[in-house]
Amino acid sequence: MTRASSLAATLLATASVLVAPAAAQQIVEASDGGVVSGYVSASGVTRLSFTGDKAASAPMAQGGGGPGFALVHEPGTGDLYLTLEREPRPGERAGAVSFFVTTEAGFTYQVELAAKDVPSTQIEVRNVQLGIRRAERAATAAPFEARVVALTRAMWSGALLDGFGIKRPVRRERAAGSLRVAVAAVYESADLTGRVLTVRNSSRGTIPVREDAFLAPGVVAVTLKGPTELGPRQSTQVLVVDRGGAR
Repeated sequence: MTRASSLAATLLATASVLVAPAAAQQIVEASDGGVVSGYVSASGVTRLSFTGDKAASAPMAQGGGGPGFALVHEPGTGDLYLTLEREPRPGERAGAVSFFVTTEAGFTYQVELAAKDVPSTQIEVRNVQLGIRRAERAATAAPFEARVVALTRAMWSGALLDGFGIKRPVRRERAAGSLRVAVAAVYESADLTGRVLTVRNSSRGTIPVREDAFLAPGVVAVTLKGPTELGPRQSTQVLVVDRGGAR
């Protein structure tokens, strides 16, 4: 390398023993002022949580016909729990749920949930802006070299990294001599950009792949993820970090 009342108690007790299948876990990415859409359980408990944040207030309105939903705010965790206020009558279906949530971090979301016949479900709301905000506050405290290493490790494993947005552009190869180079992923923060490059040998011979071939003004780290030589039609990945932030 050159680089997370009694009704409330009942709901919480129920939620603590739920072992939800993967299909019952809904993950929604939303930004401030955005819409959180999904489904709410028409027969069991629905838990709504906010990654790295807590709900502060959540006035709720009902939509459609049928029985409405009760909402409980658990202040300790900041999670919200929804259940039907009463059992549906024969032939009756639960209505939709519509409300706004304001979080402790100051974000506001519009929540729109349709009733679905599932025993229980969980909705996790993720806001990349929260991670970026925290990363910017911590940037002066974290050594620059440590942040570059963390970014390189995240690109190596394809993992999320707090404070970085990830884009996966449409792959378009560009020629670099006998090599063909395409951008597989871009990690962006306020002051660092990481690029995962796919490099392919389009020739009939063996071509060396060197880190210094990817050094350019502003580049602070280059890491080869695969071999240093590519045979015909072989490919590898190169991880490049530079000082350019999100634009």
